[in-house]
Amino acid sequence: KIIYFWIKILLFSIKILGLLGKDELKLKYVNVVFRHGDRTPDYSETYPTDLNIKSKFYPLGYGELTNRGKLREYELGQLLRDKYNDFLGELYLQQSVYALSTDYTRTKMSLQLVLASLYPPSGVQKWHNKLNWQPIPSMFLTSEQDWLMVPEECLEYIQLRKKIEKTPEVVGKIKQFKGLMQNLTEWTGKPISTTYDIYMLYHLFVAQSFLNLTLPNWTNTVFPYGQLFDAIKLEYEIFSYTTDMRRINGGKLLYKIVKELRNVKSGIADKRRKISLYSGHETNIVALLQTLGVYTPHVPAYSSAIIIEFYEQNSEYFVKVLYYRGVPATLLTQQIPGCEILCPFNKFLDLLKDVIPSQNELRCDKSKTITGNNISDVL
Repeated sequence: KIIYFWIKILLFSIKILGLLGKDELKLKYVNVVFRHGDRTPDYSETYPTDLNIKSKFYPLGYGELTNRGKLREYELGQLLRDKYNDFLGELYLQQSVYALSTDYTRTKMSLQLVLASLYPPSGVQKWHNKLNWQPIPSMFLTSEQDWLMVPEECLEYIQLRKKIEKTPEVVGKIKQFKGLMQNLTEWTGKPISTTYDIYMLYHLFVAQSFLNLTLPNWTNTVFPYGQLFDAIKLEYEIFSYTTDMRRINGGKLLYKIVKELRNVKSGIADKRRKISLYSGHETNIVALLQTLGVYTPHVPAYSSAIIIEFYEQNSEYFVKVLYYRGVPATLLTQQIPGCEILCPFNKFLDLLKDVIPSQNELRCDKSKTITGNNISDVL
């Protein structure tokens, strides 16, 4: 018993000494990729028998951010401020944040709303007694330039997708929805012949239901779960079906994020830079989750976000991935397959090396429909 007692004391002492020898885990950088807030339906989603077909959603118009969507994005910024207040500091510095959105009004506005609550004016930055807001610049890429967050328009990706859709395996998976497509064509008065057509219809119903608009009775059997949900799950599966597709769709954004983290680790990055914000779409959320290997079948909600934290301890670097669900407003820890929750950076890179493209692979040919490609602007 005495020997056992002293062994316990020795082990405890070793543990304490080990802890004393370790520096504190320090947060070094934060990347946030998020979806825009609630929106009105896009005109391209509507169909002839739509009960709400006459609504023009005045004064917003089609595909625009609603008041609830604005509030949801503002709340995301508040969550980030609460979580990273000590790390970010009270004062806004122009060099402290990189803010980028796609070329959509709803994503640009969502980014501004997140910035508004993330960086309210403090101290000397207060310029109006009744307005707790300060202007913060942000960037966006035009459709012609956007190889980063709209890579599904790149010719290379389109060719890969067309090839995959012709394989017997995928043809068989799509075939199971032929009956549904026929029914939807009859119910909507609009040709529904692909899983992408169903995808568009699903997001119309999501937008309408969040606006408390009446949906046709036939939707009760297929939405929000049922065959419509099964079809959109398949659409997301096809979205990043192969490693080559993931290298483009999600991989390019991961390349950008990894480059930032490498710069932080090497000391190249501006030490004043603390956070990068990417305002996009649910497709960006799905693609990045798939590329990271942590996607489970679901449709990312409005204001959902992927948060990638970068830590340093004793000259070693670690990555931690969080997923903000948006609706409901809960934060979940994600674990990269084959790694710990706090994943060593080198191991993270090794596990994901097949889906991180090289710089030479970043080129995006959109010349068939649109032109332009300025990669240096965002790298």
